[in-house]
Amino acid sequence: MPKKSITSREISLIKTMVFSRKMKNRDIQFYFNRPDRPVNSGRITQIRDGSYGPEVLQATEEELDTFLADSSTTYSRAPSKIIEPSLAEIAISFFEKRGKSGWFLKTHENERVEAKQNFALKPEHRFADPLRSIAGLANNEGGFIFFGIKDLADGSLQVVGMSDDAFSKADPADLNRCLAGAFVPVPTFATFMIEVDGKTIGVIHVEKHHHAPVVALKNVNNEFREGTIYYRYVGETRPIKPGELHRIIAHREQKAVAEFASRMSKVASGETATLDLDNGKVEGKAASFVIGEDLLPKIQFLREGEFKEQVGAAALRLVGDVSAVQSGAQKTVRTNVTDEATLLNYLRDEVVAEPLAYVLHSASGSRGWLPQFHYARASNLPVADLIEKLKLERQSHRRTEAIQRLSGKKTAFQKPVGKGIRRRDEALNGGLQVPVTLSDVPSFAGGIQALPDDAEVDFGFLKELLIKALDLTSGASPKHGSARSQVYRAACRLDELEYRKHLAEREMKIAAVVEDLLDSATLSTPNGSDHR
Repeated sequence: MPKKSITSREISLIKTMVFSRKMKNRDIQFYFNRPDRPVNSGRITQIRDGSYGPEVLQATEEELDTFLADSSTTYSRAPSKIIEPSLAEIAISFFEKRGKSGWFLKTHENERVEAKQNFALKPEHRFADPLRSIAGLANNEGGFIFFGIKDLADGSLQVVGMSDDAFSKADPADLNRCLAGAFVPVPTFATFMIEVDGKTIGVIHVEKHHHAPVVALKNVNNEFREGTIYYRYVGETRPIKPGELHRIIAHREQKAVAEFASRMSKVASGETATLDLDNGKVEGKAASFVIGEDLLPKIQFLREGEFKEQVGAAALRLVGDVSAVQSGAQKTVRTNVTDEATLLNYLRDEVVAEPLAYVLHSASGSRGWLPQFHYARASNLPVADLIEKLKLERQSHRRTEAIQRLSGKKTAFQKPVGKGIRRRDEALNGGLQVPVTLSDVPSFAGGIQALPDDAEVDFGFLKELLIKALDLTSGASPKHGSARSQVYRAACRLDELEYRKHLAEREMKIAAVVEDLLDSATLSTPNGSDHR
């Protein structure tokens, strides 16, 4: 949420002073001015006309009375720290009690708030409407989705609480997997629960995305359509209008220009070193060094103090001083991309910092079956470009197989036999169970490998089963040595089904959506003139 010079709670109290008590600006200032943070009359006027803190709801009369009566809330002249309310405190502030009728949302749904009565993450079609809302909020200014709210006939929104424990038992990792498979880029969210009048309300808070627009990647019923950019308007989420899309694009352009100017300023002043990607030479004000050319395509730099270990992510962490080396002397830093990391990052829907490194690893890994399309999609590179990069890798049968799989000439599909036929049918109808013994793993994995191209399955659920099956194969004897390989191949089949069909179409569809909307904006201007 954008940082304000005064807190949301103070804004809510000022609104009640302005609109309910009809207090003058100078009288309101008395309660909020401090030597380290004055609140001028102009700021109060902005709150009065709705241009500052419009999303903050007015405090109740009781809350204002408590504030005025509590001497501790009348600030002393000594500097004090501004304490921003938590997300839960902000969420609770949206509700009010209305006599004996119970508790209600203070306002109707708006561009920052949506209310729903029930929550269900699975099956996927029951979560289609919240998916729209999450995308719409991320593309606007962010906001809250409340579960456990009933829409009454008079239009008021009453707190009834959650009817079951589906929200409390929902794993945020499952929700993250759902969003990762539905959007690009993926929205940032938080889930928590609050209690209002003894009733439990589930809350999803969605942050404004700094790299909007968030675009839908697939179809879920008729409510959520592939290639659509959703936007949260007052009381509804709908496909974005040209005006809002123009603002998002303009904001991205302005941000990119500002970031570029800032970086160039640091380079010019000598605060920042430069990396020549052609020869790997890093030059700075005090010294320089060279990175091996075999590592260049795969590394990422992490700022000290912001390092977070990610299993399988290729990274070069620079800490302390770097000494200069003579020209031609190269120090090779090996990457830590492994076969198991490539598999588990896909099954867990982990976001990796350098997905291209994982695509290239499929040409040199020890296993013939490694997920590719998950990383190809994350790289945002066309398939043709990825294939060209694979061709630059060392010649081997693994490289040939990786190129064949990425180009669609080779697939992890395998015709089922024996128990595998029943396992395939169970996977299709949602009844597949995790194997109990090592002997069950091959038929279990064979059922997933046999899924047809048009299969409609719960990918998140099957991935969880594959993780458990993989754990079961740890330390397997030679007698069951192929079981682990079968799990890898089954994961590759899921990877193909989940992502391959999107790769060729995604960029064209997004480009077509943007172009159509921009054309619509041009046609809607007076006399059809082009104001782009």
